[in-house]
Amino acid sequence: MTVRNKFALCVTGIAIALCMMVVGVLAVIPQTITMKGTIYIDVPDRTLYLRDARVQYGDQEPTTVQGFRKGYIYKNFQLKYDLETDSDTIKLYFDIVNLIIDGQTTAYKAETSWTDGEVSGVSFNIDPNNKTIAAGTVNAEDFTSSTPISGTIVLEININNSQNFDLSNITILIIGADKTYLPNADYTIDGGNITINGIGGASGDVDIPEKVSIAGDGLVEGDDYTVTSIGNGAFANNSNIQTVTLPETITSIGSHAFSGCSNLTSINLPEGITSIDYCAFMNCTSLTEIVLPSTLTTIGTNAFYNCRLVSGTLNIPASVTTIGVGALALVGLNKITVDEGSQHFTAVDGILYSKDMTRLVVYPLAKASENFVVPESVEVIEERAFYQSANIQGTLTLSSKLTTIGDAAFFYCQQLTDTLNIPASVTSIGETAFSYCRFTEFVVDENNTAYVSDSGVLYNTAKTILLQYPRGKTGASFVIPSTVTRIYGHAFASCSNLTSVTLPSNLQTLGNFVFLNCTNLTGDVVIPSTVTSMGWAPFSNTKITSFSINNAYFTAVDGVLYNAAKTTLLQYPCGSTGTTFAVPDGVTAISNNAFYNAANLTSITISSSVSSISDSAFNGCDNLATVYIDSPTVAAMLTSKSAATGLIQRATTVYVSESAVQSLPSAFASMFSETTSDVSGFKKYTAV
Repeated sequence: MTVRNKFALCVTGIAIALCMMVVGVLAVIPQTITMKGTIYIDVPDRTLYLRDARVQYGDQEPTTVQGFRKGYIYKNFQLKYDLETDSDTIKLYFDIVNLIIDGQTTAYKAETSWTDGEVSGVSFNIDPNNKTIAAGTVNAEDFTSSTPISGTIVLEININNSQNFDLSNITILIIGADKTYLPNADYTIDGGNITINGIGGASGDVDIPEKVSIAGDGLVEGDDYTVTSIGNGAFANNSNIQTVTLPETITSIGSHAFSGCSNLTSINLPEGITSIDYCAFMNCTSLTEIVLPSTLTTIGTNAFYNCRLVSGTLNIPASVTTIGVGALALVGLNKITVDEGSQHFTAVDGILYSKDMTRLVVYPLAKASENFVVPESVEVIEERAFYQSANIQGTLTLSSKLTTIGDAAFFYCQQLTDTLNIPASVTSIGETAFSYCRFTEFVVDENNTAYVSDSGVLYNTAKTILLQYPRGKTGASFVIPSTVTRIYGHAFASCSNLTSVTLPSNLQTLGNFVFLNCTNLTGDVVIPSTVTSMGWAPFSNTKITSFSINNAYFTAVDGVLYNAAKTTLLQYPCGSTGTTFAVPDGVTAISNNAFYNAANLTSITISSSVSSISDSAFNGCDNLATVYIDSPTVAAMLTSKSAATGLIQRATTVYVSESAVQSLPSAFASMFSETTSDVSGFKKYTAV
């Protein structure tokens, strides 16, 4: 039988019941082995004939499996053969004849796999107990002739350690040596199209073909399906891939498809792609270039967020109709251009605007500017438009038509200084819009109905919300007005002039990191009992010595701040003079930045109940030399010095309870070596 192009030949339902196991001297216990699998042949012209299927055990000669019917391999059939043996191995032979190759392909490769194993070769051995395959090799010259090739596929099965086991998903591939095989592929099929949802174990250079066929648990370059999409989260957080080549048939890239691929340096975006979904390339911190295709219509929220090494100029094609919030934030560009035919966007002086210049969309991260004036036509500065733009400096002049300043619009623009005037037209200012800027004061136009300034501090008109305290403001102490019920996140961040702040008695909401890096803020903080909502570590990296609060939402014990149930440790007073601290039993979570820069802390005990430690919890604890760990969950986190968000980064000695030792990862031994313990119930480790 000759078939052109390619075909998949499946051998399924092979069931061999063998009996083995000597009991005493004479008895034999039945042994059952179940096998199923796929033989996939992809050669241009061939006739493939399965001549025989034989079984061999011990020193006996191979014998045809009972019930075997020879013929072309194109249909399902079942084989059953019962025997009793005391041999510890059996061999199964598939005799194949008349594999005809037309000679147009210079070489073919053969690959075999079983469950999660993969090797090269046609003749191979299987150890079902260890799930390993030892394979022979296939010489290229065996696959370059147009002469019919005959051969035998040999499965050698070790059965000496088990009576019953299941050998499933055995795959044998014979494909062109220049063709791509994607093992352990996760995919979805829609008609003739395939979406790649992941490739197990993908690393190095990943080349995805235009068309594929299904081969066992993977995909092989073929003709059955067209690869049209990269699915949501397909390669998310894969730090092993370095380059990706996408086919011209791709039309969409899903959300988080490559997010967190920290070593991805290069990927092509072929013509034909119409959408790049949200967070698709977020935190691809090694990516160096982005070239957008002329077919692209949608760039999702945070699509390229924090691709810092991408530099130079980015061109926005005329086809693009939507750019999501933060899509180009923290991308190291110094210029953005837009195709002339665009109906939705334009660029002026390298800055991206809406076509009618009423919205300022993105100011390039690396663009230098002094005393920037927002064009008079601009009504909206979009969220994160100037996010962390370190090279914009001097004064900032806002448009008199401006109505909206988005969240974090000028966040961390540390070189912006002097007075900022808020026009009468502004009706909406997002949270952290001006955090970390060095403005000395805010002045709000007297005709503004939404906002007001008092002593240079920015409030809403009713003074119930404190939006921003100017970082450059002089003065050591500040009393927040009694009308204030909410303080925006980062509102006082890095205001190093402050030494004391009095919170209002009616305060209800403290945002994230409100007083972060107020490094001279000292004393004891009394948090009003009216506070019902508190963001991450509002007093992180200050010199506060203790906290006081007790209501239905929060409590303070020995000056340390917890939620009311005392299951989450929210904030350790970084200015405390104490050198040791034990996380109380019952605490399950340590919050973001909870111990950040607790400089006096030299020793800490992590109780057995702790199961979660959030970002930067122990960063900056430079004197934290001794750590006691009684939590198996936390012990399992210790894969590096910075793991568990800095818990052991400065440690010279780590004690691990005997109940948690078994959870230590293998990487721990490369950082700490076991020494004689001087604490009962704990094993002692010292830094290598």
